[in-house]
Amino acid sequence: MKWTEEAKKAFEAVPPFVRPMAKKGIEAYARSLGQEIITPELLKDAKKNLMGERNKFFARGGVDPLKYAFDRKIAVHAGAGGQPLPTEEALPTWQALCNKPDSSSRRTVYIHVPFCREQCLYCGFFMRTLRQGDSARYTDALLKEIEQVSGLPAVTSHPIHAVYLGGGTPTALDAGDLKRLIEAVCRLFPLANDCEITVEGRVTNFGEEKMQACVAGGANRFSIGVQSFNTRVRQDVGRIADRTEVLEMLTTLTDLVENRAVIIDLIYGLPGQTMAVWEDDLRILIEETKLDGADLYQLNVFKGSLLSRAVNQGKLPPPADIPTQAEMFLKGREMMTAAHFRRLSMSHWGRTLREHNRYNTFIRYGATCIPLGCGAGGRLHGHYFFQEGDLKTYYRRVNAGEKPVAMAILLPVHSPLFRDLVGQMENGKVNLSALGEKHGFDLEAIFSPLLEQWEQAGLIRRSGDGGIVLTVAGEFWNVHLAQFLIDYFQRYHQKDAQPGSMAL
Repeated sequence: MKWTEEAKKAFEAVPPFVRPMAKKGIEAYARSLGQEIITPELLKDAKKNLMGERNKFFARGGVDPLKYAFDRKIAVHAGAGGQPLPTEEALPTWQALCNKPDSSSRRTVYIHVPFCREQCLYCGFFMRTLRQGDSARYTDALLKEIEQVSGLPAVTSHPIHAVYLGGGTPTALDAGDLKRLIEAVCRLFPLANDCEITVEGRVTNFGEEKMQACVAGGANRFSIGVQSFNTRVRQDVGRIADRTEVLEMLTTLTDLVENRAVIIDLIYGLPGQTMAVWEDDLRILIEETKLDGADLYQLNVFKGSLLSRAVNQGKLPPPADIPTQAEMFLKGREMMTAAHFRRLSMSHWGRTLREHNRYNTFIRYGATCIPLGCGAGGRLHGHYFFQEGDLKTYYRRVNAGEKPVAMAILLPVHSPLFRDLVGQMENGKVNLSALGEKHGFDLEAIFSPLLEQWEQAGLIRRSGDGGIVLTVAGEFWNVHLAQFLIDYFQRYHQKDAQPGSMAL
């Protein structure tokens, strides 16, 4: 690409630290117009065009950034997409990669149980209700699948650090099936000595027999979806147990499992959940339970969900808006900090040293994840894998001795950088200098326009070591900011036509 002398002189007005990125953007703009020479006029047009595009990454200025930095949140989890492979290549790709040893420093297993006793209005993960005979049949299939993968080089080459039984509702399974499933995990996988084995569950239909079965099988962490202690709020969104029943169940569980971690999920922003109700939820957690930790999640209303339809039909009041949710986030942060809970991430808090939140932390950093079960998803050697979501097809393929992989996605070439950005953002600070050195980019220069604007808007502050620290407002918007960093990098700094790359 040629530049006229006049254009070169005009370009000298651009700050030196952003010139490489600006030059790339200007030349890309010229190519998009079929131009081969950069003139002052083209330079002016490119600046106007590119600054207009970049403005979409900027926060709103002159307002309370906690409540009004952006109109809405653009993602539940930050990510970079990827290139789906042809369907017929999904299984061969899995088979080839499973025969390659994996020495990742973070390795996990995810087991999906796609059954629930009933459907909650807010949930976007419901698949089917549990029927007579489902528990034993599904557990049998899981055991076959575990046996099929447990001896593969990608599994045996390095210890597994975290196992997560999620859903759905894993505790919907019968006690005996829970025990033999967890026992198989402990027997057949190369678990690290301190491997975290989590069973996700809910208050109803998780009695002492099932609790004891999980402990006997080898589980050492329990995550219970409470969402709110308020009876009306709970039952309005499909939870059955009342406040008293919730507290009784949690007391039974914490007493029975002894030195194993028990945490709960709480959601803020639910229909009918005023600030007073939310404060009471937090007070009960802090003062009336012996829990090891808690996750405080912002409500996400999925389009077309039962909750969305109930609100649109006037059956429930609307959920809290973004400014109110921001205030609830702040209240949760203040009360958990005052109660001396440890901040494990933007949403996760630990009270005792038993709670580490390893699985969630590792996944954010792009850990290897072996998927098991109908509808499970995982990650291996630069690919995402998703398993059959249709139960009949899942049974057929597993019984035929075949891994039930339905989809494979090749991750972007810079995915390791993106996962590090997401992981560090979840911890409230990002060392751009160190990450740039690790991945071969001058990230401070690349992201400079965003960082300068975000700092002025009150979302971040620059540290003296080449990093950024999130303000309280930045913590609330952390997923939004992480997604914008990824999108900005891919839009303005992605290498052209690299294998494994795909701009969003």
